[in-house]
Amino acid sequence: MFNIEKLIQACNYLIKKSNQKINYTKLIKLLYLADRESLELTTQSITGDKYVCMRSGPVLSRLYDLIKGKYSEADQVLWNSRFIKDGYDLVVTTENIPQGELSLFETQVLDKIYEKFKDYTVPNMIEYVHNNCHEWKNPSGSSAPLNPKRILRNIGKTNEEIDWIIAETEAFEEEDRAFLSLADA
Repeated sequence: MFNIEKLIQACNYLIKKSNQKINYTKLIKLLYLADRESLELTTQSITGDKYVCMRSGPVLSRLYDLIKGKYSEADQVLWNSRFIKDGYDLVVTTENIPQGELSLFETQVLDKIYEKFKDYTVPNMIEYVHNNCHEWKNPSGSSAPLNPKRILRNIGKTNEEIDWIIAETEAFEEEDRAFLSLADA
């Protein structure tokens, strides 16, 4: 399930590794690859974001909207209090972003992906995802949804595993919604 705090912490974690700023397209690709790695190893993504295919490759949809300033008001305000865009770079605006939402495993995945791609330029990152993330299809326009089943199939999951993963994810999301509704009551 999508968790804005966790997404903010994952972005902050990678931006700090990149000397306090990073090209936002590269950040999106790094987080997509980290989510993909986590899905392969644990059947759960780190960010809980939804994915779309865009001309530059797979994109985390909510993250992209937050960067562009087009997300829901409360989450956008929270995002804007943590990051600013400086041209094509994303910059952290505060030192006080907690990391409590990220597990040790998740930070290890982020470290692994960062180390592998830290010297890649944005065009190198785009070329890499085009050539290695076969779930991506050129949308011949602005964007097209990227079905999680396609991602799971391309990382080697069987149809039975995919059905189980999707059912488990939906059950977790329903459980989270129930807990949130109890908290709001």
